[in-house]
Amino acid sequence: MFKKLLFFGIVLLLSVYYFNSNENMDKEVIFILLSLVGVTTFLFFYRKEAEPNLKGQFFKHSTIAVTGLLIVNFQYYIDYLVGNIPITDSFIFVNQRIVVKSLTLSLIGLLMFFIGYLSYTKRKKIFKARKRIYHTKYLEILVVVFLILYFSTININYVMGGYGKVDKGSGITYIDLLFKTFVISTIIQKTRNLILSGKENITIKIYLKNLGLPLNISLILYLLTVLLSGDRGPLITFLILVFTGYLFVTKRKVKKRYGILALFVGASLITILGVARSFSSDLSFTDKVQLAFQDDPFSQEKSFLPQTKELAGSVKANHHAVDFVPEHHDFLYGRFQFQQITVVLPFFNIFNVIIFEDVSKKYAGSASFVTWIFQGDRPTYGNGTSVIADFYFDLGLIGVVIGMFFFGYFMRMAEVKMYVEKMPSLFSHTFFMVYIGSALYIARSSFLFEFRTVVWVFVILLINQYLFNKKYL
Repeated sequence: MFKKLLFFGIVLLLSVYYFNSNENMDKEVIFILLSLVGVTTFLFFYRKEAEPNLKGQFFKHSTIAVTGLLIVNFQYYIDYLVGNIPITDSFIFVNQRIVVKSLTLSLIGLLMFFIGYLSYTKRKKIFKARKRIYHTKYLEILVVVFLILYFSTININYVMGGYGKVDKGSGITYIDLLFKTFVISTIIQKTRNLILSGKENITIKIYLKNLGLPLNISLILYLLTVLLSGDRGPLITFLILVFTGYLFVTKRKVKKRYGILALFVGASLITILGVARSFSSDLSFTDKVQLAFQDDPFSQEKSFLPQTKELAGSVKANHHAVDFVPEHHDFLYGRFQFQQITVVLPFFNIFNVIIFEDVSKKYAGSASFVTWIFQGDRPTYGNGTSVIADFYFDLGLIGVVIGMFFFGYFMRMAEVKMYVEKMPSLFSHTFFMVYIGSALYIARSSFLFEFRTVVWVFVILLINQYLFNKKYL
């Protein structure tokens, strides 16, 4: 309670400063704000954990999400303080007059995440899930079907190192999404079945064997194409999802030192793959990786943490947002959040035409809006967004305060469902699985970005239970 009140008091003080912040990039002010980031983050992580299953557990939603928030919202400011980034870097800072204001907004958002997280209380009455094993035959068949459709549709030039350079292929977006949806559905149902089977001393080998050959082979083949293309997001997401299933079944704890080591190694590999994809598409994948190691990308990047510099670059979305809204454009008043909810139901977004006057591409979402701000009506690439910018566009400071509170609240709920409850409700299980897979990337996207996946997976699991398992009901 004390920490929550302390964080709230700091938020109130920062909110007053936000409207009267420095209009220059004063290093002393930035140092003070970053010191507050460090102190409050330390207080957040080094607190007494009431849940035994979460005590000492490194691999959980909050750890991954906060890591993403720290990298995206604060890394570039540290680089500026130590002299790695010049004050004249307008690509990142956009407008020097709003940088301190943007940093203050990010700090308020981080603190509201902490407050939301600490505000969640576990229900005393635990949901009693159906204690029934449901087969996954049809789910696995559909995983294979969508993998075949994926291979038959994807642009071969994209696979051969064309990520970010050539089009992925017509209709591939929905096929990709459906493949991911059925993979997650299969993992969820198989982990629930494994718990209900009563098996003990489950090793990683037993767990992977339980997932079955169709799923394992499909994932390997899919991730190979991801690696060859130069994309890295799906690789991280699926590895986290598979590992999460194992931890859900066993409730084993990942120690801090191993977690930090895994983050460092993972970030380094991601950087290597990012450099590799920049080489000529005529080279083989192994040749690209070898050249990437020879290039020593870490020494070339001027950053105290070069492994995550690319991820940290999303902070420019915050600067674009604060610089442009509301001075040059009014707030969106919940439009982007509404659109992310309506996209859950196919064709439901046609109501956007009725509700909103302007339905041009720039209003498709906060990422499209940032791209339009930066490049105008004829963009040549996507600029991306951030969770802070996404909430800010809708209601400014109030939007960030409310949005980040619920972000933290639901991350705490997710990890309690994962580690504390033996068999959570089907929807809770779906939520914590989907959101741990994207927890790192929410900082550079939006909180509701994966809500569609949650609903689709949940519906698929219900169909599997009530339609494909009729004789077991």
